[in-house]
Amino acid sequence: MFNKRTLLASSALAVMASVSQAQAGDFYISIAGGANWLANDKSGFTSSSGSFTSYHQNSETGFALSGAIGVHLDQWVHGLRAEVEAGYRRNKEKGRWAATTFSSGFSSGVINAHESKFSVMANVWYDIDLGRKWTPYLGGGIGWARTKVDGAFSPTFTSSGGAGAFTSFSREESGFAWQLGAGLNYEIQDGVRLGVGYRYFRGPDVKNKVFVGFLPVTFDHDDHTVQLELSIDTN
Repeated sequence: MFNKRTLLASSALAVMASVSQAQAGDFYISIAGGANWLANDKSGFTSSSGSFTSYHQNSETGFALSGAIGVHLDQWVHGLRAEVEAGYRRNKEKGRWAATTFSSGFSSGVINAHESKFSVMANVWYDIDLGRKWTPYLGGGIGWARTKVDGAFSPTFTSSGGAGAFTSFSREESGFAWQLGAGLNYEIQDGVRLGVGYRYFRGPDVKNKVFVGFLPVTFDHDDHTVQLELSIDTN
């Protein structure tokens, strides 16, 4: 934990130092939005003293939004830029569960939840100058993120014939986050770029805090984002 905090603080200081040494014309602002996918469907099964619980969950396509303030660092390395970015991702998750116990018999139902991530990242990107209006780039960043999961386990069948117990939950975790990315920008006019990008994002997981029966349901997905980007120099 100490190493992660030290790395994050050092990166933030580096970005601030870069900004303080830049000229006014070196700054830019950017906004982005697109589709977000959560990788890795989750399943689980446990048994204890004749009781059984199982679940399976998957996610639907969600969305991602972000905004950043950055600075071109051509005075250090041509094509290098650094930025501070705030982002938000949200996906819906669905699934099914089943539980068998001596006291309540057999029951099953559905999982409905929303998983969201808010992040603040310090990024470094490198633009590959091809001498054309098309400019590919690559890089990544580190920072802080909060993962929040809200949902419910809704019973659809019980062996007793009753409605069963409706269980809602809301859990969150905050901590270290990182991402890698690449993209392609097109200069539509001087100082204005429109492009498409990809981000692989990894934030804190929500684990062992949500239970169906006596089985903990984990929410620990990788995020894959494809987005449209608009960047404008402020000079």
